[in-house]
Amino acid sequence: MNKTSTEQPLTIGIIGLGAIGCLISSQLPKNSKVLALPRNTYQDSIQFELTSPNGHSIGGRNTTQYYQWPIWKNEKLDVLLVCCKASQSLQALQQWNKAIHSDTQIVLLQNGFGQHSLFIEKFPNNPLFAASTTEGAFRSQPEAVTHAGIGQTQWGFYGGTHAAFKLPLASLQGNHSWSDNIKQVLLDKLAINAVINPLTVKYQCKNGELLTQPEAFAELIELCKETELFFEKIQLPLSFDLFEKAQFIAKLTANNVSSMLQDTKNKQPTEIDFINGYLLRKAIEHNIKLPISTSLVDLIKSYEAEKKIC
Repeated sequence: MNKTSTEQPLTIGIIGLGAIGCLISSQLPKNSKVLALPRNTYQDSIQFELTSPNGHSIGGRNTTQYYQWPIWKNEKLDVLLVCCKASQSLQALQQWNKAIHSDTQIVLLQNGFGQHSLFIEKFPNNPLFAASTTEGAFRSQPEAVTHAGIGQTQWGFYGGTHAAFKLPLASLQGNHSWSDNIKQVLLDKLAINAVINPLTVKYQCKNGELLTQPEAFAELIELCKETELFFEKIQLPLSFDLFEKAQFIAKLTANNVSSMLQDTKNKQPTEIDFINGYLLRKAIEHNIKLPISTSLVDLIKSYEAEKKIC
């Protein structure tokens, strides 16, 4: 269960107000003071509209709410949520190092694995928590976010100094729960991202088309075998059958364009270094060959190097 301290008004900073960052910020306790820590600080505040399903019923009417978070101005932060891409973590650390007080609890809500050690190394005396979400959200306009799919967000202690989590999950809107093994949750999601995201780039397809394009489906089968066997060899087995889970997620998100495919189309850096790239680094440590992941990392890196429109 969630090991939280006595509930009290919190000052919460957010780095990374993309679609998921905006969505999670809207779910924070109403008595919290929420502050934005953006890449560009010339603004006085960050504004966005969030359109969400009205309840869980199919066909329910949508509701739109307006949010405006002031920019951080040296306030002492109780909690810092880091929702930017893993590849942007170092830049975020450099820019907002001064915002992290000795009592600030840091929460990473990102895809990928490996960036957590950067924070523990930089802030060894701060409690580091992690979160993983299955919520679906996307930017429909520059200042508008659509809550496209209702999911669950799991939170848990990752490392650093042990402390009771200040954020009261019971006071958050949406479906939030505490995990006593957040690393397993992150590894499970890493495996799913490692088999779905790069293949959607290779085959230029939506998630569901990985199941309907024969060549893509055949490679999905082999990539799942390679990835699942890798986790077994390093003695970090997944909590599910990877191929079955990948098919389920691909069907569930059939019409979604993966974040990695969106990034390559928008000429943006991807998170490949913290997804399949992380697997390759661990594979080298254990003298394991991952030929399919290696070829996919090479492919994605070629897009990044060329800034090529896919």
